[in-house]
Amino acid sequence: MCDTLNRMIDEWIKKKIGMPLKEPLTRAAIIVWQRDALRQTLKLAKNNSKYYSKTLAGIDPDTDIKTISDISKLPFTNESDLISSGNGMVCVPASGVSRIVTLPTSGTTGEPKRLFFTEADQELMIDYIHHGLALMAGPADTFLILMPCKRTGSIGDLVRKGLTRGGVKVIPHGTIPGDGSEDEKILALIGREGVSSMLATASAAQRLSKQSSGKLKLRSVLLSAEYVSAQARTDIEASWNCLVYEHYGMTEMGLGGAMACETRTGYHPREADLLFEIIDPITGAVVKDGEYGEVVFTTLTREAMPLIRYRTGDRSRFITEPCPCGSILKRLDRISDRGAPKGY
Repeated sequence: MCDTLNRMIDEWIKKKIGMPLKEPLTRAAIIVWQRDALRQTLKLAKNNSKYYSKTLAGIDPDTDIKTISDISKLPFTNESDLISSGNGMVCVPASGVSRIVTLPTSGTTGEPKRLFFTEADQELMIDYIHHGLALMAGPADTFLILMPCKRTGSIGDLVRKGLTRGGVKVIPHGTIPGDGSEDEKILALIGREGVSSMLATASAAQRLSKQSSGKLKLRSVLLSAEYVSAQARTDIEASWNCLVYEHYGMTEMGLGGAMACETRTGYHPREADLLFEIIDPITGAVVKDGEYGEVVFTTLTREAMPLIRYRTGDRSRFITEPCPCGSILKRLDRISDRGAPKGY
């Protein structure tokens, strides 16, 4: 199973970065792709964004970004920048924007964040889901979505589109109340429709699994949008005799950031679309692989609103040991520090 996953991931990444399919995927090839994609992102941002034309004024992408480590020369962006200057980060005309997401913030101003996406930006996530969930759900599965899915471009809608490409039967139900008032209805739906896989928050899945312990059996459950405790994962797997996978993402990433593989020992990032760093939250310096720090990411293929060195406030590290699944993609350790939903 792990060999299959390794081949699927490698083939997908090779196609995205333009490698010959007969050649094995290497870290060197990924790093060169990320450097070149970073240069193109900087050019797009400098030439088309009022905000980045100022913050990147002293940066020449071709001469200043000789290696991927040169990203440390670039300034950080954060939530306050999105609030105050988000519109100025947009790099396409209004006619090119297909979706705008407005998110509440916890800051003192109370002003929202706004994220802009083109159709191509959203296609990146659909493609990611299509390939990333291929081992979790296939044509023989019925997949239940218990996250927002009514609006075009919402997390549930993108997951539905990605899974449908793989021939999966999808039930896009949407979120359920946290008070448990719809739990019996959902459990009846799972049994009636033969649901074998599910996307939900950890709290919703844990609550449902406890109520149906021994009565239902699922193959896999994908948890996203909120912190996943070890207890929640244990409860769900024990109650439903399933495998629990975790996903790390936020709207700022385009919803998808990194996902657990079959071994479920960390998250493999979307390295063809996102460049992750781990920094010291105090000094801003990049830490050594294996050391904990703050997760920072840069979009490499985003059209509407590139984000450069965006500080998430989340805590993790890069796991230095090779992943048992055989993939050469990096691995993020389980995310900690933020228990609130991440912009879904």
